[in-house]
Amino acid sequence: MLAIKDLTGSDLDVILRHLVRREIERGTLLFEKGQKATSTFFVETGSLKIVIRKAKDGLDDVMLGVVKPGGFCGETALLGDESFYEDTVVALEPSVVLELTKEGLQKIMSASMTAGTKLLLGISRNIREAIAMPQAQESARIIAFIAPKDGRGRTTVATHLARHLATSGKRVIYLDGDLQLGDACVHFGMSNQPHLARLIQNEPRLVFENIRKYFLNAQGVLLLSSPPQPQEAEFVTRSTLNQVIQECVRNCDYLILDVPSHIDDISIMMWDLADLMVFVTEGNLSAMSRLKRLLSTLQRLNYPAEKFLCVCNKFSADQGEYLDHYRKLMPYRWLTVANGQRALGEAQLRGASVWEIDAGCEAAKDMRAFCEEILGKPQAKEKGGIFSRIKSMFAS
Repeated sequence: MLAIKDLTGSDLDVILRHLVRREIERGTLLFEKGQKATSTFFVETGSLKIVIRKAKDGLDDVMLGVVKPGGFCGETALLGDESFYEDTVVALEPSVVLELTKEGLQKIMSASMTAGTKLLLGISRNIREAIAMPQAQESARIIAFIAPKDGRGRTTVATHLARHLATSGKRVIYLDGDLQLGDACVHFGMSNQPHLARLIQNEPRLVFENIRKYFLNAQGVLLLSSPPQPQEAEFVTRSTLNQVIQECVRNCDYLILDVPSHIDDISIMMWDLADLMVFVTEGNLSAMSRLKRLLSTLQRLNYPAEKFLCVCNKFSADQGEYLDHYRKLMPYRWLTVANGQRALGEAQLRGASVWEIDAGCEAAKDMRAFCEEILGKPQAKEKGGIFSRIKSMFAS
């Protein structure tokens, strides 16, 4: 259904007869900046991302927004006689779009002037409403935590960062994406009710107003917990999780994604969306073997090196040789967190941070240093894009 007000059933019938239905795969380029605008696209299923494309291979795309079912993009093709696209639009996931060309619009106008006029006015109204809204804040910085195997301390490090950011005055949302066996709620000393699967089941519209009802307030961090039963993970699809993530990033400063250790389309989506991927591993042969196999997958996705930060957890001085091998295997930034089993174990039992238990231990000092590394190096996001274009179109 088109997300345009005042269209009657007969109006829709006329319009839909002149739309071309296209099924597109993830990563399909619909149009790019500078290309002559010839078609407007309405999303039927799936989602599209609006990006600034810095490199032809798309590795350094800056995402400006997401077009969800019912929404549209490429509207300059209908609102201008000789116009060009000023953004690039790519399929974020397998999608179905309805394409409307200028010729198609003329045919709609010939068949029903009322339907064609309502369509154009609806597009214009949606754009004007977007302009009238207060300027949206910059999107949250998305930090994804990844480990080649569960039990390496991924959630421990991630929850400590979330606490630190919250106590530094940042608005933090923590999404436990380990949908089957996630236990972030335990680290915060909370239950896992309500949870993400219940949100998907109960709410027909995944807007932030509805999502916020399912947050747990964990020491200033808004936690969206994974479901208590593994089978409930089936309720959370790639598409619905993406919608939740996109709503969250517009309403916080930092979004922490706790990514499961297994590789599937949902975990890869979280990798793609992340501004920073934090790999948490340990200094032993088993961890190195698993990380090497994970790296072979990552290399095929061609992420830029700046997107990676690596943490060798439970580190001790006799593991220096492993750290040297890790740095050769993944020549990125590496930090270490000392082995503080007693303090970290007690912190988890209490649902507290390690520095609240023993601020002087090496694990607490290293964990704070890691958090300061993240907080001290924000990545500026590029501004402009679709809203700048819309404003210029309707400035008069």
